[in-house]
Amino acid sequence: MKLLGSIVRGVVRYIARANAERLWMHYSIAIFIVFALLFSTHLVNRSIIDRSAIATKTINTISNQVLLGHDIIDFAEAALLENDRYFEVLGDAVEAFEQAHAQIITAEIWSEDLQILYFDADIPLNGRINAFADMAAELPGGSPGVQRTTLNRLKGQYLYDGLKENLLHASDLLQARARTEVDRLSNLQQTLIQASVLLLIVEIFVIFLPAQLIVRSNIRQLRKQGDVLRRSEAKLQDANGQLEHLINHDALTGLPNRAALLSYINKALNDQNTPDLAVLFIGLDGFKSINDTAGHDFGDEVLIAVATTLKSCVDDDHIVARVGGDEFVVITDEAVEVILERVRASLAEPLEIRGRRMPVEMSIGHLELSVGESEPLAVMADAGLALQVAKNLGGGRAQKFHSQLRDEIGSFKELQLELIDAIKNGEIEPWFQPQIRLSDGQLHGAEVLARWRHPKRGLLTPDRYLPAAEQSGLMVDMDHSIWKSAMKYARGWELAQLWRPCISLNAAPATISDPYMIERFLFELQKSGLAADQVVVEVLETTLIEGKDDMAAINIDSLAECGIALELDDFGTGYASLSKLTQLPLSGIKLDRALVAPLPDHSADSVVRAILALTTELGLHVVAEGVEEDAQARHLSSRGCAFGQGYGYAKPMPPDEFATWLQRHAGRTVLAG
Repeated sequence: MKLLGSIVRGVVRYIARANAERLWMHYSIAIFIVFALLFSTHLVNRSIIDRSAIATKTINTISNQVLLGHDIIDFAEAALLENDRYFEVLGDAVEAFEQAHAQIITAEIWSEDLQILYFDADIPLNGRINAFADMAAELPGGSPGVQRTTLNRLKGQYLYDGLKENLLHASDLLQARARTEVDRLSNLQQTLIQASVLLLIVEIFVIFLPAQLIVRSNIRQLRKQGDVLRRSEAKLQDANGQLEHLINHDALTGLPNRAALLSYINKALNDQNTPDLAVLFIGLDGFKSINDTAGHDFGDEVLIAVATTLKSCVDDDHIVARVGGDEFVVITDEAVEVILERVRASLAEPLEIRGRRMPVEMSIGHLELSVGESEPLAVMADAGLALQVAKNLGGGRAQKFHSQLRDEIGSFKELQLELIDAIKNGEIEPWFQPQIRLSDGQLHGAEVLARWRHPKRGLLTPDRYLPAAEQSGLMVDMDHSIWKSAMKYARGWELAQLWRPCISLNAAPATISDPYMIERFLFELQKSGLAADQVVVEVLETTLIEGKDDMAAINIDSLAECGIALELDDFGTGYASLSKLTQLPLSGIKLDRALVAPLPDHSADSVVRAILALTTELGLHVVAEGVEEDAQARHLSSRGCAFGQGYGYAKPMPPDEFATWLQRHAGRTVLAG
């Protein structure tokens, strides 16, 4: 107190002795110093705001780059598994990914750690990012095998080799750098404020009123700037929260995504208190056809409905995640059998979407989660392997993982690769099974069936290789190859005067939906020399036709207009048989063997009689499959069925054997049994 009193008295005596001119000079210097300090404070505040904005923008750019990396992988998977049109979206994602990287490189906020991470590390992040983008950009130009390999490398580099983690680490370094910058500037700001306050306290005796006004103004300015900083911090926190949610959740369904699922599995594997858990890897069967025929918007609604249904099958504390286009994962502590039954029951009835009933089938791979015995990626790989095997078996199945599945899936993938060469080399042959007119036992026609004469595996029936062909997108080429060969053989028998042939050709749903189907079919028909009435195209009942504008509907109408007879195959095994009879320009149906086998059982006879009455009313002929005995043939004939085929008449035969059969049975009555 004595010291302060002495200072005050000294200042008063100095002011009292000062003349007006010197006092003015002191006032001017004091005011200048005050304003200089205030202006410096303003500049520091502005610098804090600017540096915060730059940091926020750069962090958001890195976060966006992380999301774009996920998009590149998702679009690449969709392009390879669903639709080549995704390659265009993939290109846009790669361009955006590269632009984001360019913005980061030119950002004004860099630290030594960031410089090392991006440019001076053993494996610089800058080079890894450029390599990832270049790899993604090259993906559309390769063969299917190369594309799949490139996709696996992309996923490996991004998800498993640390590229994603490095990007997130860069974001953390930027945040740390930003905090350091803001803290330094804030300390400088505080120092300037303290100096201003000290100076004002000292000068209050000489410039009381001006100082008072300046202090009030300064305080108001500081409060405004503090409010701006607090609002900026709140916005940054909100943005980080939204970013975290986007990183860990699927945008379409709102379910946890693959990243969140892997994190959950990792915690469960490392927690000794984790109860026994079941992992169910679920994939929708035939989802691509829904997108192709009904549109991606409708497909998205199907995915949302499935997600809602799956969530209803488990407790709230269990996990339901979407990990791919039509793939979901359920993790629960309930018994696998219980969950499987619940899921199947929930989807037993078609989903109601836009007033339409959409049946949904799924394949499921499952395993039990063992604490401490595996890694998250290994768990997903094993469950995915089980799912793949379930799909390979024809879909609609559940498959538990076991180590032998790795050998089975390897064999399946090898079969897919061999199919490509098999189609080119003509290893898949047309076999012929006679169709007999039931009224007189005369040969009417022959159904063309495919057999693969494999050089190592022997003769393969369609059930051995059709799943591989469907998943590889080879059905169209395989169908056309069979048609071409079958037409050539049929024309040869006609020229040899063995038979005026009438052959039934099977067309897979993918083939019927092919935009070039009509051109290729008519070209082969004209080239063979057969007439239009010598060929029948069999359309599977499961072919999805949503409207007249569908490619499948257009192709079927075009075939009918060209005089090609159309039959609905496997009638009685699907869910929309009756609607197909009215939708399509059919000439006949193929009665499924499941309805023929019990005949002449009374219940089976009632169903068959009703079908034959309906087809007669519609002017359609009927070909009965699976005729094994003459009693079945006579019974079907008495009910008005026109034709029959089955092992009772003859088994499917290769061309040379069928030619011999024709020579023996030409113009003769053929009896079943």
